[in-house]
Amino acid sequence: MRPVPLTRASVRDLPSCCTDCVFWQTLRGTSDESERDRWAHRTEHAFGPWGRMLSDGESVLGVLQYGPATAFPRARVLPAGPPGRDSALITCAYVTGPDPAGSIERLVLEALADIKGRGMQAIEAFAMRYPDEVAPEERAALGHTLFDLDMLERLGFRAVRTDGQVSLMRMELGGVVPGLAERAKAVIGERRPVRGRAALPA
Repeated sequence: MRPVPLTRASVRDLPSCCTDCVFWQTLRGTSDESERDRWAHRTEHAFGPWGRMLSDGESVLGVLQYGPATAFPRARVLPAGPPGRDSALITCAYVTGPDPAGSIERLVLEALADIKGRGMQAIEAFAMRYPDEVAPEERAALGHTLFDLDMLERLGFRAVRTDGQVSLMRMELGGVVPGLAERAKAVIGERRPVRGRAALPA
């Protein structure tokens, strides 16, 4: 698998559930391809690629969308929000294939490395803690907007605030360990979960 920047050019390869959705881009959340394209044009012009996807050369196995928190109006009204205006926000993911848990960890690690490289100070995501009996593969499979809180904690995120079952998670990027993307490739290649933290507080 190889990571590919998510842009207006590459988005055409995504499943329709991703290309039609504007849940994060508006407060209405209704499908509107033209409105999403306008959002993508503005965001790509101001921020650059706004996510990552994993491809095996023939099909898309995973997608992760992220960008400046201010680019996602929906984040202002979610429980435990709003995110910090100084942060990037991971908003949603869609993963398939034989190792969804590994794919989503790799996508998050790719996002950390990318956002750190752009000089942003922090990254945030909305999450929930799944019951212990829910396997990591089930937590990661297909599409979702609330991430696995245990996974984010393992990678170095910490809760900013919690409202009911939803927590806003944050990682300060000043002390992120170099080589996150390379570590992720090794982890996924070995088909084992990430051990320890991928980041240290600044």
